[in-house]
Amino acid sequence: MAFFMASWLVGWAYGIVFMSQQFFSGAPFGADRVFLAVWCAFWLAAGGWGATWLAWLIAGRERVTLDRSSLRIRRSVFEVGFTATYPLSGITQLRTFGREVPPLLAAGLNFTGRGASGVRFSLRNRTVRFARALDELTARSVVDTMRAHHPFDDTVAVPVKPAA
Repeated sequence: MAFFMASWLVGWAYGIVFMSQQFFSGAPFGADRVFLAVWCAFWLAAGGWGATWLAWLIAGRERVTLDRSSLRIRRSVFEVGFTATYPLSGITQLRTFGREVPPLLAAGLNFTGRGASGVRFSLRNRTVRFARALDELTARSVVDTMRAHHPFDDTVAVPVKPAA
């Protein structure tokens, strides 16, 4: 997938060069230039997305740290990234997840770095997923290791309807 994305970015760069030549050619400004400006804005955004995805495929890292009071998930590319911190007291339903997809599609998801399985937990009213490129067995091992270090709450909050 990284080879495909790198090849696409080469074509993308050629497109930018030819688009800029056309845009700055000195021809009178008209509807074609407006269209070209709008197209260029979307083309630049697509290139940024493609370059970010290629960087993640080549050098993306996800580090999970569990300490006494929090779970930290750091996602970075070339050591530049962000860290999300979650209080352990708010984490419930730590479990693995697997997508019900055909094996060929699952292989494609793993190949692209999206993964067909991984680890997830609930935090308040939100689901947080990480380790998406792990297979089901490895994800189960991660959950078991985390549970050995902290007793995560597995209760499911059921909303109570007020009496009418």
